[in-house]
Amino acid sequence: MSGDIQSKTATEKILIANQVYASYPLFDLVLADIDQCHHSPKTKGDDDPDCLLLVGQTGSGKTTILKTYLESYPKRDAEDGTIVPVIYTVIPPPASVKGLVTKMLEELGDPLYEKGNTIAQTIRLYKLLKNCEVELIILDEFHHFIDSESNKVLVTLCDWLKSLIINTKIPVILFGLPVSEKVLKVDNSQLSRRFNHRHRLVPFPRTDDGLELFREFLSEIEGQLPLTEKSNLSEKSLSERIYYATDGTIGHVMTLIRKGATYAIKHDSMCIDLDILHTIYWKHLKHEKLFKKTDPFLEDKFDLEASYAQDKESTENQSYSNKKRKKNSASDINKMLTT
Repeated sequence: MSGDIQSKTATEKILIANQVYASYPLFDLVLADIDQCHHSPKTKGDDDPDCLLLVGQTGSGKTTILKTYLESYPKRDAEDGTIVPVIYTVIPPPASVKGLVTKMLEELGDPLYEKGNTIAQTIRLYKLLKNCEVELIILDEFHHFIDSESNKVLVTLCDWLKSLIINTKIPVILFGLPVSEKVLKVDNSQLSRRFNHRHRLVPFPRTDDGLELFREFLSEIEGQLPLTEKSNLSEKSLSERIYYATDGTIGHVMTLIRKGATYAIKHDSMCIDLDILHTIYWKHLKHEKLFKKTDPFLEDKFDLEASYAQDKESTENQSYSNKKRKKNSASDINKMLTT
């Protein structure tokens, strides 16, 4: 961080803290593939654009990747209207062709986006995509293509999406939860083959190389924080505490650091210390855990592998207790029925 930290207001520092960002190999690979798909109609010289599916759990970094790419292709005004190089649409639940095409028309500024039947709306959408010079379509929450009640893939939506790609010749990027992969496994080879780029965002692995990469990531993030003293986030012991608290998931790591820095700024702290990390962990991350984990920021000494081993033992004991309770409950019911 530059030496002008002291001249900035608390509000300015908090804004900087909430915009810190660092890339990592998988992140860079995904961005490169999105860019390759984006420009595939020109580079390939045919009418069959490359498309990409990106899946990951909540907090895996999908949103950060999305924002990073969109920042490079903002909307802009022209003499004949608005140019939209990349259109981004969140697929509304419950998903339907009518709902999706309506949402896309709204994103493109159609004043009558709700008017007309699906066929009429789709025709207008094709014209707007051309007039707005759209080069790339990004659809988020792709898992909504699976009906939440029946758990069946919405084939009509898949057929509409296939037609969209064929008729507009615009590459499509899909974002969603891991279950989204099920959509492309249905008997719709024409759609599946178009998504020849697929990525799954995963946490930093708990291996020597993975933890080293994790420390490098933390070091790059800390270098951007508007704090007067180093927090030493990438130091081995502290980085392992952070890893355990977040399970190496990018979104949770960024929550811990950004909110930790914000807390430090508001309370005139020089850095992010263990007390601050403890506070943020309990307020923003603890509820994400499905079982009780040791607070890594309260322990005098912390051992990463021992903590995960303890978690596994606790989970197995809980599972055994649940099975025992169910067995006893069934036994009690049988006794009641036979007396």
